[in-house]
Amino acid sequence: MIQVKRYLNNSNPRHEETKKLKTIYDDRERINCLENLSNELFYEIFDYLDGCELFNAFSNLNNRFRTLLNGSSLRLKINLRFHPETIKQYRSTCIVSRNKDRIISLNLANFYCFNSSFTLFNINSSFSHLESLVLGKMKPNELKSLLINLISLPRLFSLIIHYDDDLKQINNIYQMIVKLPMLKYNKLSFNSLESFIPIPIATTEQFSSIKDLIIDHCCTLDELIAILSYTPKLCRLTCRQINESKKNILKDTVNVISSLTRISITKCYAEYDELEMFLTKISPQVQVLRINTLKDVTYLDANRWARIISQNLLELNTFEFQYNDLIDEDFKTTVYHELINRFNSSFWIKRKWFFKISIQTDSWDDNVIVYSIFPYRKFEGNFQREKTNDEKLIDDIYQNNIQQSIISNKHNSVATSSMILNISDLSTTDDDEPFIEMVSSILVMLPITCLNITLSGIYIATLIDFIKYLPNLDSLVILSLPKIESKCFIRGQKSRRN
Repeated sequence: MIQVKRYLNNSNPRHEETKKLKTIYDDRERINCLENLSNELFYEIFDYLDGCELFNAFSNLNNRFRTLLNGSSLRLKINLRFHPETIKQYRSTCIVSRNKDRIISLNLANFYCFNSSFTLFNINSSFSHLESLVLGKMKPNELKSLLINLISLPRLFSLIIHYDDDLKQINNIYQMIVKLPMLKYNKLSFNSLESFIPIPIATTEQFSSIKDLIIDHCCTLDELIAILSYTPKLCRLTCRQINESKKNILKDTVNVISSLTRISITKCYAEYDELEMFLTKISPQVQVLRINTLKDVTYLDANRWARIISQNLLELNTFEFQYNDLIDEDFKTTVYHELINRFNSSFWIKRKWFFKISIQTDSWDDNVIVYSIFPYRKFEGNFQREKTNDEKLIDDIYQNNIQQSIISNKHNSVATSSMILNISDLSTTDDDEPFIEMVSSILVMLPITCLNITLSGIYIATLIDFIKYLPNLDSLVILSLPKIESKCFIRGQKSRRN
């Protein structure tokens, strides 16, 4: 029927004139439809817009929009970051100060960066619906005064603070944060290579309601334990950097947080012994554990990890572990390097946690070997399609090797896994032979079956040197053609000298 109608329309000699009239009608209809949208739908649209931009765009259109903007049901999200001072003054005076009781989100991350003594409004109990607050660039006294006012807010669930002043005040700031009665999410950021947080262990009357804590600064493990003593309801913990404790940790001071199920440590410099005590004592019910560490080579003890997990972390289902090994003239293999192959045992394979080695460079352009445990994931949906072709190819190789391991282990009594070596970057030198010789003692100990070279160009002589230390290799992926001239010339010169 639809096809018949289309045919009749196309066969009509007045079709073009009718089409023009229909277009005019449709344009009018669109305007009418926009004006006829319900107030509820407009409020849903407004929810995606910044409150200040909302007033600038709609306040002068007509009476209906002015009424909508002044309605008590409209909740505002205000962002005062990165604007000239005159605009900040206008928005603070004409929008924020007049709508305090309707603001649910307020971002002041750089509000004080031009003049810390300049304040156009006070955040106090008049912000009765404020749920999320972002602060930054404040002097310690200003921040502490503000934190006192925040105690009176009945709906403040989220607080983010970017701090870059007196490090010694962090202790006081934390003790004021945990007093906020409704707080669920907290992130405190500051940049320092050292920490000084002599916060005492909490008493039974000092507990916080925080469930999601991001410690975006370095602290020692004993300082972390003291901070966590205030958060018995904590569910998720994220730490930027955990350093070795400055004093001995008493096990009696470490309280179990039964709700803590997710732990992520971006840089862990704590000793393996004290981290083991921390994990097994404070969070035996953890389900997701992510740790990135270096220096303490005992972290490479796969058998010890297996014992900790099987005896103490019984609910752990996602384990992501990474150890960074600097390869320089002082590098030496240890007994723990000799045991790296244990990460390929049935304990890990049955849990679908797989071992991978990467050779890359760090921020100082030094070569490092990264040993990592990662969980098996199926890459599907939009996430896969958004990746580059090279990234999808590498993922396909990983998944193919892992799936083969899973299938073979179902039929074999002895579990074995494919082991992956990824070379993503190499420090620029005239000759890679010394580096390859240093890592060769590690490569020959491991049953590496898959070699992925993702760096932009590798000398073919270097590639050959790597391959000769990989007798179990059965798949090779190179994302760019190897270079020939320079390295082959160097090798040729050496051979002629000999």
